[in-house]
Amino acid sequence: MKIDVIVEAGLPAARVEQLAVQAERYGIQTLWVAAFPSRRDPVPALAFAARATSRIRLATLPVSPYEVHPLRIADQLLTLNELSNGRATILIGGLGHSVSSVTGLEPLRRVTAVKDTVQILKGLRPDQTLHHQGAMYSLVNYRADWATQSPPRIYAGATFEKMLRMAAGCADGSMLSDAPLGRLPQVMQWVEQGLARAGRSVRTFVSTTSWPGTSSVIARRARRGAAWLIWRGFLLPWFTETFLDADAVALVVEKKPAFAGIPLAFSTDRGRVPGPSSTHWWST
Repeated sequence: MKIDVIVEAGLPAARVEQLAVQAERYGIQTLWVAAFPSRRDPVPALAFAARATSRIRLATLPVSPYEVHPLRIADQLLTLNELSNGRATILIGGLGHSVSSVTGLEPLRRVTAVKDTVQILKGLRPDQTLHHQGAMYSLVNYRADWATQSPPRIYAGATFEKMLRMAAGCADGSMLSDAPLGRLPQVMQWVEQGLARAGRSVRTFVSTTSWPGTSSVIARRARRGAAWLIWRGFLLPWFTETFLDADAVALVVEKKPAFAGIPLAFSTDRGRVPGPSSTHWWST
C-alpha cells in the first residue's frame, strides 16, 4: 500500500521543506500541501521541498479553474515539475466551500470545468502545440518546449457519480473526500464504469481516499483542529446514512445550520452548540 500525506495550508516554506525530507525518509509516496484562502501559497514552499528531496512526489490541492485559468495552472504545474525533476502532482477540484464563501464564486457545471482542465493538463507536451477547445475552458497555441521532464500526475477531486466517471475517463487518478467504507463498492463501480467507457484499464488509474486526522500534544489545539473537519462532508446524507438510522439522518439535515456552528464554538471556547443538543460537545 502506498501512503500520501496532506499537510495543512499556510505552513512556512521552511516547515514544508522539513516535512518533505522527513516524509521521504519514511517512504511516503506524495506530500500534498493544501491551498486555502488567506494562507501562504503552497507552490513556493514545494519549490523549497523539491530542492531538499529526490524521490517523494510533491503536490498541491485543491486547485480550481474557477479561481485560476488553466493557462496559469499549466505554467505553474510545469514549473514545479521542472524544479522537482518530474515529481509534481496536482489535484483539480470544482471549487470548495472555503473559496466560494470568500469569493462569492458560484461553481456552475463543475464536472465540465474540471474535465476541461484535466484534459488541458494531460495534453501538455514539449514537442507538440496544444489546441484544446473545451466546453468551458480552452487553451490553444500552447507549447512549453522547455518542460521535458516526466509528465506531472493529474488527479481530479471526485467523490460522487458524475465526477468519478469523468475522472476515470481522463485523469491519472481521483481523490475521494472521506468516503465511508460502506460506500466504497458503489464508488468503485462508478470508477469502473468510467474506465470502461473510455477504454482504459484499471491499472492506469489511481483511486485514493483522503481521510482527515488531527493530532497534538496540546488537547485544546487538537479539539479546535478536529472541529473544522465538519466542513469536509458537511453532514450530507450520502455520508451519514452509513452509520445513522433514517430518523437521525433527517434530524441532522434539519439541524444542519446548528452543526455549522461547531467550528466557531470550538475556536471561541464556548463549547456549546444550540439546536440538536444543548449539551457540551467536549469536556473542559
